[in-house]
Amino acid sequence: MGACIGQICSPAEPLNPPTFKAHVVKEVKPEPVKEVIPEPEEVMRPAPTIPITLDTLQGSWVNSVGAKIKVVGTLVELNGIPMPVHPITLNEEGTASDPTTGIVHEIKSIGRIWQLKGWTTNERIEWKEAPSMEVAEYARSVLWTKATEENMEKWNAQMRGLGYAGSSKDPLRRGIEGCMPGTSDAKADPNAHRDNAEKDKAELKELNSLITKYRMKVLVKVPPRMVIPDFSNRGHTGLSVEHVHYLATSFKDKGFQNRVGDKGHDIPVLVRESTKSELGAKSVENWRSKLKEEPGFPPQEHYEKLFAGDEVFTSLGNGHFNQALNLFLNECPSIYGDVKYTIGRDNALRDAVNVGVSAVVLKSDITLREREVISRLLNSKREYKWMVTKDGELSILDTTEDTTQCKQFEALSKVLDAVELNCLVRAELGVRDSHRVGQ
Repeated sequence: MGACIGQICSPAEPLNPPTFKAHVVKEVKPEPVKEVIPEPEEVMRPAPTIPITLDTLQGSWVNSVGAKIKVVGTLVELNGIPMPVHPITLNEEGTASDPTTGIVHEIKSIGRIWQLKGWTTNERIEWKEAPSMEVAEYARSVLWTKATEENMEKWNAQMRGLGYAGSSKDPLRRGIEGCMPGTSDAKADPNAHRDNAEKDKAELKELNSLITKYRMKVLVKVPPRMVIPDFSNRGHTGLSVEHVHYLATSFKDKGFQNRVGDKGHDIPVLVRESTKSELGAKSVENWRSKLKEEPGFPPQEHYEKLFAGDEVFTSLGNGHFNQALNLFLNECPSIYGDVKYTIGRDNALRDAVNVGVSAVVLKSDITLREREVISRLLNSKREYKWMVTKDGELSILDTTEDTTQCKQFEALSKVLDAVELNCLVRAELGVRDSHRVGQ
């Protein structure tokens, strides 16, 4: 799970009985606060009074919504991708007047994406994001700025303010699939990246502090049969049955992949609970009601055996993973076809189903509010990943963000509630005839 533990956990040990080893926590001194010096306000130069021609547009530009643009002849490239179906078009009569300034421009539009409005301050060109000028009056304005060295420094600062640090250098290799500079509204304070970085550090520190405060000193292998969602999970909506089956189908088709270093399945974060405690009982009742609503989860009889005992583990992170393994334990049918989930000869899957995988286990005295914070941050900080060292210890990458590209599906699956996630999985798989559509 995209989450952070600033301390080092000991190697994983089996659950029964857990053996806890002494653990020394090193004091981490806070970094000195750096003084932020405000940048001087930009001096606005009046708009030019010359026509915008085809020659004017030649060369490299950047725009106010985060894209790098290159114009060669009438061909326009957006972030390195040619757009032959949206070339530069000229006015039919060769010229047209800007109604605001009276300047006669040769250019009409960039295909059906941007309609030319004219010059604005600091030699920028204003376009209207509309398919034609007839519907452009209330459309969003997009500003083009010539890609000079000075302008690029300002533009890169703006991109950092939007969380695109590094993207402006190579936008196609960074971020979430299908989401790159130029595809979102990128108007932001150029200094906002400082606030974003400080916010990340603060949230990582909060997450680290909470887990350090409540975690057991060893990683524990918890059998999936003992795990249910925590009452706080995903805004109390529980799990997405579609995502549980999505993971189970992946295990079946591709085989179970053990985690190695920072690669592989996420590390579960669980709370060791009593079925009789207030939050333990709420988690049990919440999950019971979910099972009655949705027959696609493992059968209720499976969980009632767990509920009859004294101990249960509730998941704050990686809950779908454990329930996907429970589908194999019970040899449940797939909701996507006439197929059963069977372990077969997959020894890694058999071990994960019967013994479990190494998990971070928290003590039961953690409050509901603190559980909600951990659950939220585990998902929202997916860019900061744990890794297991060669000697089996768990450590964390520092606040350096993982900027490798990930699928849009993966990124969204971390932050949606159960109902929204059901819809996302159906969209990912192209499912159109499920009885869940519309629910």
